[in-house]
Amino acid sequence: MEKMDAVMEADKLIEEANKRALKIRLIGGIAIWFATESAKKEPFKRNYKDIDLVGLKSQSGKIDKFMKDMGYIPNERYNVLHSYRSMYFNKESCRRVDYFYDFFEMCHKWDLRNRLDLSYPTLPISDLLLSKLQIVKSSERDVLDSIALLLDYEFKGSEANYIAELCSKQWGLYKTVKDSLDKIKNYLINFNIGANIKIVLERIDSLSKTIEDYPKSFSWKLRSKIGEKVKWYYEPEEV
Repeated sequence: MEKMDAVMEADKLIEEANKRALKIRLIGGIAIWFATESAKKEPFKRNYKDIDLVGLKSQSGKIDKFMKDMGYIPNERYNVLHSYRSMYFNKESCRRVDYFYDFFEMCHKWDLRNRLDLSYPTLPISDLLLSKLQIVKSSERDVLDSIALLLDYEFKGSEANYIAELCSKQWGLYKTVKDSLDKIKNYLINFNIGANIKIVLERIDSLSKTIEDYPKSFSWKLRSKIGEKVKWYYEPEEV
């Protein structure tokens, strides 16, 4: 499948869902394509196959019918076992659509129920960035997606504070996000984006400072004493 096919399909799904009063939003690589101009151009542009969406658990039955109406086949076994938090569908054996319900849950977890009304057709940019920074074993494309976001957005004020507040409650999320930001900085050493590298590095430093300075919860402080002696993240489940 060509990149534009997946992007157009994602756009069609969001538009049709909106007509049916289904509250779903894009997350993942295609969401970053929609949210940034940088992701549409070299060296960031890439092919997309899978579509990642966030919806409300209360609408999961309607979403299941909607996806079938759109020509998608549900993975019945997976969806029965995991419908309390996620479902996935396939189309033409080449495209997969994953849904997260109420919460984003991979290496780390946070509540998205109050985030769906803040942006359209994607989740807010702070959630898009955090969804990449929370990956413990990030790929090159995850790093490039993060750089595209940091190049197009400054992440200050409420956007930075949102990320910092979530990190202030979960030491594990804090550690992974800080490690991911360091990984991006190291990647930039050999990545040719010209003068833009200074912009991205400054924005990483600014976001890192906001995260570091944000008051930490009591549970964060207790967990920080344990550190890496105990695993601080989940292994994303492979289907």
